[in-house]
Amino acid sequence: MPDASPSIATSAKSLLDKAVWKYTTVLLAQPFEVAKLILQVYVAQDDEASGRVVLESRQTNGLSSRERNYADEDEEDHSSDDEPNFFTSSTPFTESPSSRSPRRGRQGRPQRHVTDRGGYIPSDHSTSSPHRIQLKSTHSLLEALSSLSANSGALSLWRGTNTTFIYSILSRTLETFLRGLLAAVFGIAEVDVLVPPSTGTIPSASILTSTAPVASVLIATVSAAISSLLLSPIDASRTRLILTPSSRSPRTLWATLQTLSPSYLIPTHLIPITFLNSTLPTLTSTSSPLFLKHYLNLDPILNPSSWSIATFVASAVDLAVRLPLETVLRRAQIATWTSPKLSPPSSSSSRKAFETIVPVPQLYRGIIPTMYSIIREEGSSSSPQDKAATALGKAPRRRKGQGIQGLYRGWRLGLWSLVGVWGAGFIGGLQGGAEPATEGVAAHAGKF
Repeated sequence: MPDASPSIATSAKSLLDKAVWKYTTVLLAQPFEVAKLILQVYVAQDDEASGRVVLESRQTNGLSSRERNYADEDEEDHSSDDEPNFFTSSTPFTESPSSRSPRRGRQGRPQRHVTDRGGYIPSDHSTSSPHRIQLKSTHSLLEALSSLSANSGALSLWRGTNTTFIYSILSRTLETFLRGLLAAVFGIAEVDVLVPPSTGTIPSASILTSTAPVASVLIATVSAAISSLLLSPIDASRTRLILTPSSRSPRTLWATLQTLSPSYLIPTHLIPITFLNSTLPTLTSTSSPLFLKHYLNLDPILNPSSWSIATFVASAVDLAVRLPLETVLRRAQIATWTSPKLSPPSSSSSRKAFETIVPVPQLYRGIIPTMYSIIREEGSSSSPQDKAATALGKAPRRRKGQGIQGLYRGWRLGLWSLVGVWGAGFIGGLQGGAEPATEGVAAHAGKF
């Protein structure tokens, strides 16, 4: 604090200005965060299955009334086997259990509820729900934004904004408090550990001036892990509020926390992935300046251009580590309410009525099995040879699974925001002072 203590009115105005600025930042970034979360949780289906659903709907809508009458008569003929024949015997007809036909849907076909290895249960409800959106590409943010806006309105792009704002404020405050507390416990100066958080932005070079750099990195990593574990119920509630229709209750943070667990603590299956999702990116981004300084002999003052490029590469590595873990985390969070084994007792009775705006996994099998399911089992993907065969008029051979790119859904959002932050800092550094310009831009771009 400055020597002259500010007045209460000045402090309140400064706090209000910071809150408005932070909320505006969250408000601008929320549509992109919603689209990225939808892509990460969306369970990709085979092209044949999705194309069959679209073809059947088009054929049903394109039939004339005369053709529909013929189709109805044909369906009645097929279902006449289930009716008793009153002219063969005078004994009353009793239907044996072995002769009962399976329950039929609208198209006259037996309903099938087969759970694939990816944990998704296809059903008629997944395609007939008016709130359910279908995506042609699991990597297009614009398609996710346009589909959600066309289905639920433009205001649906800002669902979960208040919860995101609360989580960001609590996360930043709690992490800073834990850093100061751990620094006091281990006898380290607070100026060495209270560095600006660099997750998702250009790494801060202020850790190079620390008297205990290794301890500073460990304290930052432990603080990020503890704050993420304590605030995990709020983060999981935010995921549910974004992925459920606006007409389905609850729609408030407190009511959603009540459905999560009676004790308001993190579910046990979220502990491993939440711990990894908070520690590995923080460890990578915090220790990268030390690696560049001591192993590559780069200095932010003596080699400003090389340092800027190296920090951009380090931020890209941080993004490559963070996105797969974040994808698994979002799927584990929504599986808290969809999985029969993971759903809390308070919501187990209403699990069947749980509805989402996109097909989501019904099971969560762990970190590595979830990654394997996305890469090798979920949906289908094509290779460059298949594209060449399509250009020649041949039928492509599609392979099962999304591949490695399935773990990096929404990577364009993180990459372009990283390019914007790095470019603004680099240009500002050329105009005079690389480090202040980079820090100033990165401080306000942490959300993106």
